[in-house]
Amino acid sequence: MFSRMLVTVVLLFSALYSFGQGSNEEELRAVVIVARHGVRTPIENETRSGVFNAQPWPKWPTQPGMLTPHGVDALKRMGEFYQQRYAALLNGCNNAAVESTNTPRTIGSAKAVMSAVLPSCDIKVMADLTSDPPSIDKAKLTDAINGRMGNDPEWFTRAFGRPLAEMHDVLTKCDGCKQVPDFRAMMLEPGAQPQSMMQAQGSSRGALIPRDARKENAASLGADFAENFLLQYVEGMPMDQVGWGRVDRAKLDDLMEMNTRYHDFMLRTPYYAQQAAGPMAQKIAAFLQEGVKTPRLVYFSAHDANLTWLGGLLRMDWMVSDETFNATPPGSALVFELHHNSSTNADTVQVFFIAQTLEQIRNLTPLIGAEKPSIAPVYVPGCSDPGPKYACPLNEFVRVVDAVRR
Repeated sequence: MFSRMLVTVVLLFSALYSFGQGSNEEELRAVVIVARHGVRTPIENETRSGVFNAQPWPKWPTQPGMLTPHGVDALKRMGEFYQQRYAALLNGCNNAAVESTNTPRTIGSAKAVMSAVLPSCDIKVMADLTSDPPSIDKAKLTDAINGRMGNDPEWFTRAFGRPLAEMHDVLTKCDGCKQVPDFRAMMLEPGAQPQSMMQAQGSSRGALIPRDARKENAASLGADFAENFLLQYVEGMPMDQVGWGRVDRAKLDDLMEMNTRYHDFMLRTPYYAQQAAGPMAQKIAAFLQEGVKTPRLVYFSAHDANLTWLGGLLRMDWMVSDETFNATPPGSALVFELHHNSSTNADTVQVFFIAQTLEQIRNLTPLIGAEKPSIAPVYVPGCSDPGPKYACPLNEFVRVVDAVRR
């Protein structure tokens, strides 16, 4: 009952903060958008060379990890929405700036969005964001993660036993299909030479060995496979191809809850979030302090991990319709708006999580008419005023960012 009421409240806030909120006394002065890239082809982590699935993975239009044409079109829908929402800031090509991590899918995503935000401008994409923290102490990170789970990495396998069993059925339950190893019990060891017929069922990437949860937890692989099915769904594949016809929307939501909860736990580990998101948080705070200087809109094109790290660093959570708690679907974004109140002369930061629903991505739904993406106001602990705006005084926002980075 409580969770149902909480969802209702969040959706109500989302409705209140749909396009066009604000008052005559309040002026929007600047905005930072930190976004995940669009729909891409699954990567090796999400296929594992087909070792654990009884039927072949579906064909995709681009190489692994690359943005798909459908993904480009979905991002343009988001760009059209941003163009409409932030039109007051976009009265010249020099009023927008774009930074990206140095991967084709994030660079391509930034170009797709900005082609709709400022269609007559040639906005340069600066590929200078780091996707992973360059100086992180891996031993310290391992200790921090193990400490959070009481030094019991098998906890995840027990906690997610039901969705892991569902995942195994999706991968293997088909009439007349080949027998494949159970991903919950076996793992692919890169570079290892097979010592038995069982191990030889691996691939050129290595050999199958009994799973060691300290090297790779079964929930990690289950989460990766769930992401594969999500990508199939939002790519618009026919439902008989999504999970070989064994993953309907309800099951996808169930499996993606495992995905989100697992990555939320790992990436929001305080040391990890601090090291990974600290530099970006500093960039955001510094830009917002500039106020009305150009550019007025900054777009950071990054990955789902960047959103989760940033959420972990600032202890922010979000809920939007159609998604699991703290979900980061393709094209979704944490948005930091700087508002100025002419009556009080106060500058405040308002944070939102904005995401297309999975159906909107799948169907390439236009977002500049009656239908809009999901928009949820985000509370920043230690900074935000009471809802529904959760406005955070700019100086307090800067103070919070400085404190969590130390």
